[in-house]
Amino acid sequence: MKHPQFEALLFDIDHLGHEERIALEAHLRECEHCNVLATSWRDLEGNLISAPKMEPAAGFTERFRERLVVYKRRKQERLTLAVILAILISLIIVTGFFGLELLTFIPSVISLLLKSINGLVLLGGLLTILGDFVLVLLEGITQSLPAGLLLAIAAATSGLAVIWMFSIYRFGFNTLRKE
Repeated sequence: MKHPQFEALLFDIDHLGHEERIALEAHLRECEHCNVLATSWRDLEGNLISAPKMEPAAGFTERFRERLVVYKRRKQERLTLAVILAILISLIIVTGFFGLELLTFIPSVISLLLKSINGLVLLGGLLTILGDFVLVLLEGITQSLPAGLLLAIAAATSGLAVIWMFSIYRFGFNTLRKE
């Protein structure tokens, strides 16, 4: 007998082709087991269809959404914690494997750091010299220009500074309002 094939057909009887339906009906006339199963299934479907529809309790949707938000947040927190722990453990393992090897690089790192500091000191001296040069140059220019032209340059520079500050002010507050 081919019970599993016919049992599967019983549960999808609405979508059967003509030939499958005829074969199933013939089998149901011959097989007591499948006939009982078909009757039980029809009774169950009828009970399910005729059962009263239940409405969820008041506020169910809101409570469900709130719980879903909390669940997603907690899941994200757990995932973040797991990633942080994985990174921390990986760093500990890498440090353990390469820690002794890294100790050999400390003198060269200190030497490089001292050379960088020395370079910054030299750069500071160069900037001081450059600043002195610019001051001497500006003093020479201001002594050779008439007073009216100097006042015009100062006024133009002040005007540009005011425009620049106003644009920064407007940009800053427009950005805050949009957010």
